[in-house]
Amino acid sequence: MARENSTKQKEKEAKRRRRFWDAVQLFLGRWIQCKFNFSWDKSFEPADIEGPLLVAINHASAYDPLFVGAAFKNKPLTFIASEHILRGKWGPFLDSHISFIPHQKGARSSRTALVAMKRIKKGESIFLAVEGEQTWNGRPYPVMPYTGKLVKGSGATLVTYLLEGAYLSAPRWAFSTRKGKVYGRPAGVYSPEFLKEMSDEEVEKLISKDLGFDTWEWQKTRSGGPLSYKCAGGNADGLERSVFACPSCGSFGTLKSQGDSIGCSCGFKIRMTDTGFLEPAEPFETVADWEEYDRKRLAERFGEMERAAGEDVVFTDDEVVLHRIEEGHRDEEAARGRLTLRYSDGAFIMDIGDCVFDLKEISNMTMVLASRAVFSDRSGYYELLSKKGSRTNLRKYVIARESLLKE
Repeated sequence: MARENSTKQKEKEAKRRRRFWDAVQLFLGRWIQCKFNFSWDKSFEPADIEGPLLVAINHASAYDPLFVGAAFKNKPLTFIASEHILRGKWGPFLDSHISFIPHQKGARSSRTALVAMKRIKKGESIFLAVEGEQTWNGRPYPVMPYTGKLVKGSGATLVTYLLEGAYLSAPRWAFSTRKGKVYGRPAGVYSPEFLKEMSDEEVEKLISKDLGFDTWEWQKTRSGGPLSYKCAGGNADGLERSVFACPSCGSFGTLKSQGDSIGCSCGFKIRMTDTGFLEPAEPFETVADWEEYDRKRLAERFGEMERAAGEDVVFTDDEVVLHRIEEGHRDEEAARGRLTLRYSDGAFIMDIGDCVFDLKEISNMTMVLASRAVFSDRSGYYELLSKKGSRTNLRKYVIARESLLKE
């Protein structure tokens, strides 16, 4: 009797989610097309492919699930998404109406892959942003670990789906979206039989080849010239949440954006055009170029501190909250106030309140949207959260950890 009731409950949930998916297509599907001038290759019909799909995309914007959902309207998808969505006020509703597989960013991804494989075996089609993180700079990121194993073990048809122009429509660091042009198309469709003959590494290389989309190369090589993406609030508004080192004076945390420009208190100033490129093109042409400088400057600063062998502060940020994330998508406040990264006793330490973390002991660390950083260490799973509407750059702590691990 219990098994029968459980089966009926699952069937009821499946019907509710299908009805919600169809309803969303009538409203959000049309809205996303209008808001972003989104279109897709209509010669490709996902519903014509028998069996479950694993839809792998290049993660260019927070709106990617809506873009793909509109293009795959006749093939309902289960979304692998950050578990922070389920901790929000809409979490319970979304969990009951949309098929989710929650993934803890900043934690290991093997568990998520196993859950996804089980769901595919049950006939569900899965949506997966294979880079794991939305691009900050318009260039592609490496494919997540376990992706090849998931693809091969699932027995599903792999569809690599490319989104062009999504980064410029909604840059991760920006406060506002911009209307230009977003286009979705399949880069490749691969049967389970074809994938079976490949190694996990070969599958991941295949996905990287299909989805390794560089926004800047795309803009430069377009036959009709680069597209424009004008933001009403200013093209550069919020850029200091992504880049953090001034190329003129070398200082950290002194950048401030206003309208189409971003500058430093030392007098440095640069403008972002409607095409996303920086003007003048020196010292940087793109946000990606600036990020390379940030990483180089930070590595130099770390070297200076280690050679000095004294105690020094790398950077600080006020009004930050630290949450400890528990099972069941619950969180509790662990500390709040000033977040600091300092060099002390031969180690780089991140501290807030009474909570202290050795940056090298953090096993994983990444960003969620532009205002949250999640990480894990031996003591648990945590989230750093900046104040709503804040221009605090939490990403520099993630880059700092990455820099230290490369030493």
